[in-house]
Amino acid sequence: MAAPLFVLGDIFGIIALALIAFTAVFMLLRRSLLRFTKNLELLRKIHMYAGTLGGLFLVLHVAYFVSYPLSDAIVLGYISAVVAGIVWITGSAFLERFKDGLFYHGSLSLVAISLMVIHAASSGSNVPLILAYAVLSVISLVVLAKALGHARKMAAKALPQAKTIGSVRKK
Repeated sequence: MAAPLFVLGDIFGIIALALIAFTAVFMLLRRSLLRFTKNLELLRKIHMYAGTLGGLFLVLHVAYFVSYPLSDAIVLGYISAVVAGIVWITGSAFLERFKDGLFYHGSLSLVAISLMVIHAASSGSNVPLILAYAVLSVISLVVLAKALGHARKMAAKALPQAKTIGSVRKK
């Protein structure tokens, strides 16, 4: 059986996806890491450097394959590259203290990673479809868990009196 053949562009894309996914997981764990390191500036720098390297490898990946014929998978890859650019802009917006910049940055990061995984699995590269399903499942579970956590916080703030609703006080 022949070993899978990786072209330079594939390697650039895999490195980009790994670095971009690392930054997302890194930020999910930032509170735990902050308790351990006590250095928020270090965590921000690691996130920004890893994201910048991920963007560099993404640009190299796109530049390597830019002359290939278009297919649905390749168009999906271009869309994910545009979303990654928007993620970069929303990250910069957060640094400039724009309201809700971090929410959009995190949400669009998950969208970009999902699109990149679908692009890699469907474009005929060496990413097995089962790996794509696994990554997308994990992303979906993380999004669901985060959404439930936010909903719980919102409900607790909006309905602090909810514990007494329906109960009758006896005198």
